[in-house]
Amino acid sequence: MAVPGGIIAENAWWIADHCLGNHGLGAVVVKTRAHRENFWDLTPNEAASLGAFLQQMTFAMQTALKAERIYINSWVDQAPYHIHFVLQPRFSGKAELGLQGLELQIFRSLQNKPQDQEIAEVADQIRHAYAAHFGQHSLSHR
Repeated sequence: MAVPGGIIAENAWWIADHCLGNHGLGAVVVKTRAHRENFWDLTPNEAASLGAFLQQMTFAMQTALKAERIYINSWVDQAPYHIHFVLQPRFSGKAELGLQGLELQIFRSLQNKPQDQEIAEVADQIRHAYAAHFGQHSLSHR
C-alpha cells in the first residue's frame, strides 16, 4: 500500500514514511525492510543501525516541524505483526490543548485522520530536512 508522500528516508535496514491512521499529522513510522515480528528478531546490523536512524529521523522531524518533543512508541499488537516504531511530534501551545503523553495519544485517536495532501506536504518537509542534514539527496517523492 502506497503511503501519501512516499518514503521519507531509508537505509539498508530501515524505511521511514508517514504513519497512516489517527496518530497525528507529522507522525512517522520507522520499519524494517525485512519482516521482523519482534525486537529480538532483529539482525545485528538492523539492531546496530536503529539508534542512528531514529536519531536522524527525530532530528529531521524536529527541524522540519518545529516540534517541542518527539515521542517514540512501538506497538506490535495487530496482524500482520511487524516491528515498527511510531515517531510522533508534540507541539507547544494550544493546538492540542497542551496535552502530553497518554492524554495526547487518546486525544489524537479521537481526531480525524490527516488528509492525503497534508500527509504528502509534511512528508516532503521532513524529507527535505533529512536530506539537508544527512545527505540523502537521492530520495524523492515516490
